[in-house]
Amino acid sequence: MVQAMENESKETEAGKKSKIQEKVGKLGNDIDTLAKKTGDEASKLAKNINTEIKSISDEIKSIDVKDEVKSITGRGEKLVDATGDSAKKLASEIKTDVKKMVDKIEVPISKKK
Repeated sequence: MVQAMENESKETEAGKKSKIQEKVGKLGNDIDTLAKKTGDEASKLAKNINTEIKSISDEIKSIDVKDEVKSITGRGEKLVDATGDSAKKLASEIKTDVKKMVDKIEVPISKKK
């Protein structure tokens, strides 16, 4: 019985980690797309990206990533107004920070195994 509960817990954590990785992959694509968009289309996409980033942090309540989320979402808003090389550079920085946030989240998940 205890073994079954441990296996279920490991599967839940693995599923959570996989789900987060999937979201991050989609976020990377969305951030690249945002770097190419302007106007209302960019604003809507930025709002969706920020919502998704916040949902990742909400899923993992045991780890404080509020500062990271605030930094990422703030720069996401700046990306709406950026164009050209400036937008590409900012998108790259945002993706790097999203990866760092996810790495911070994944380390405790891995330790639970």
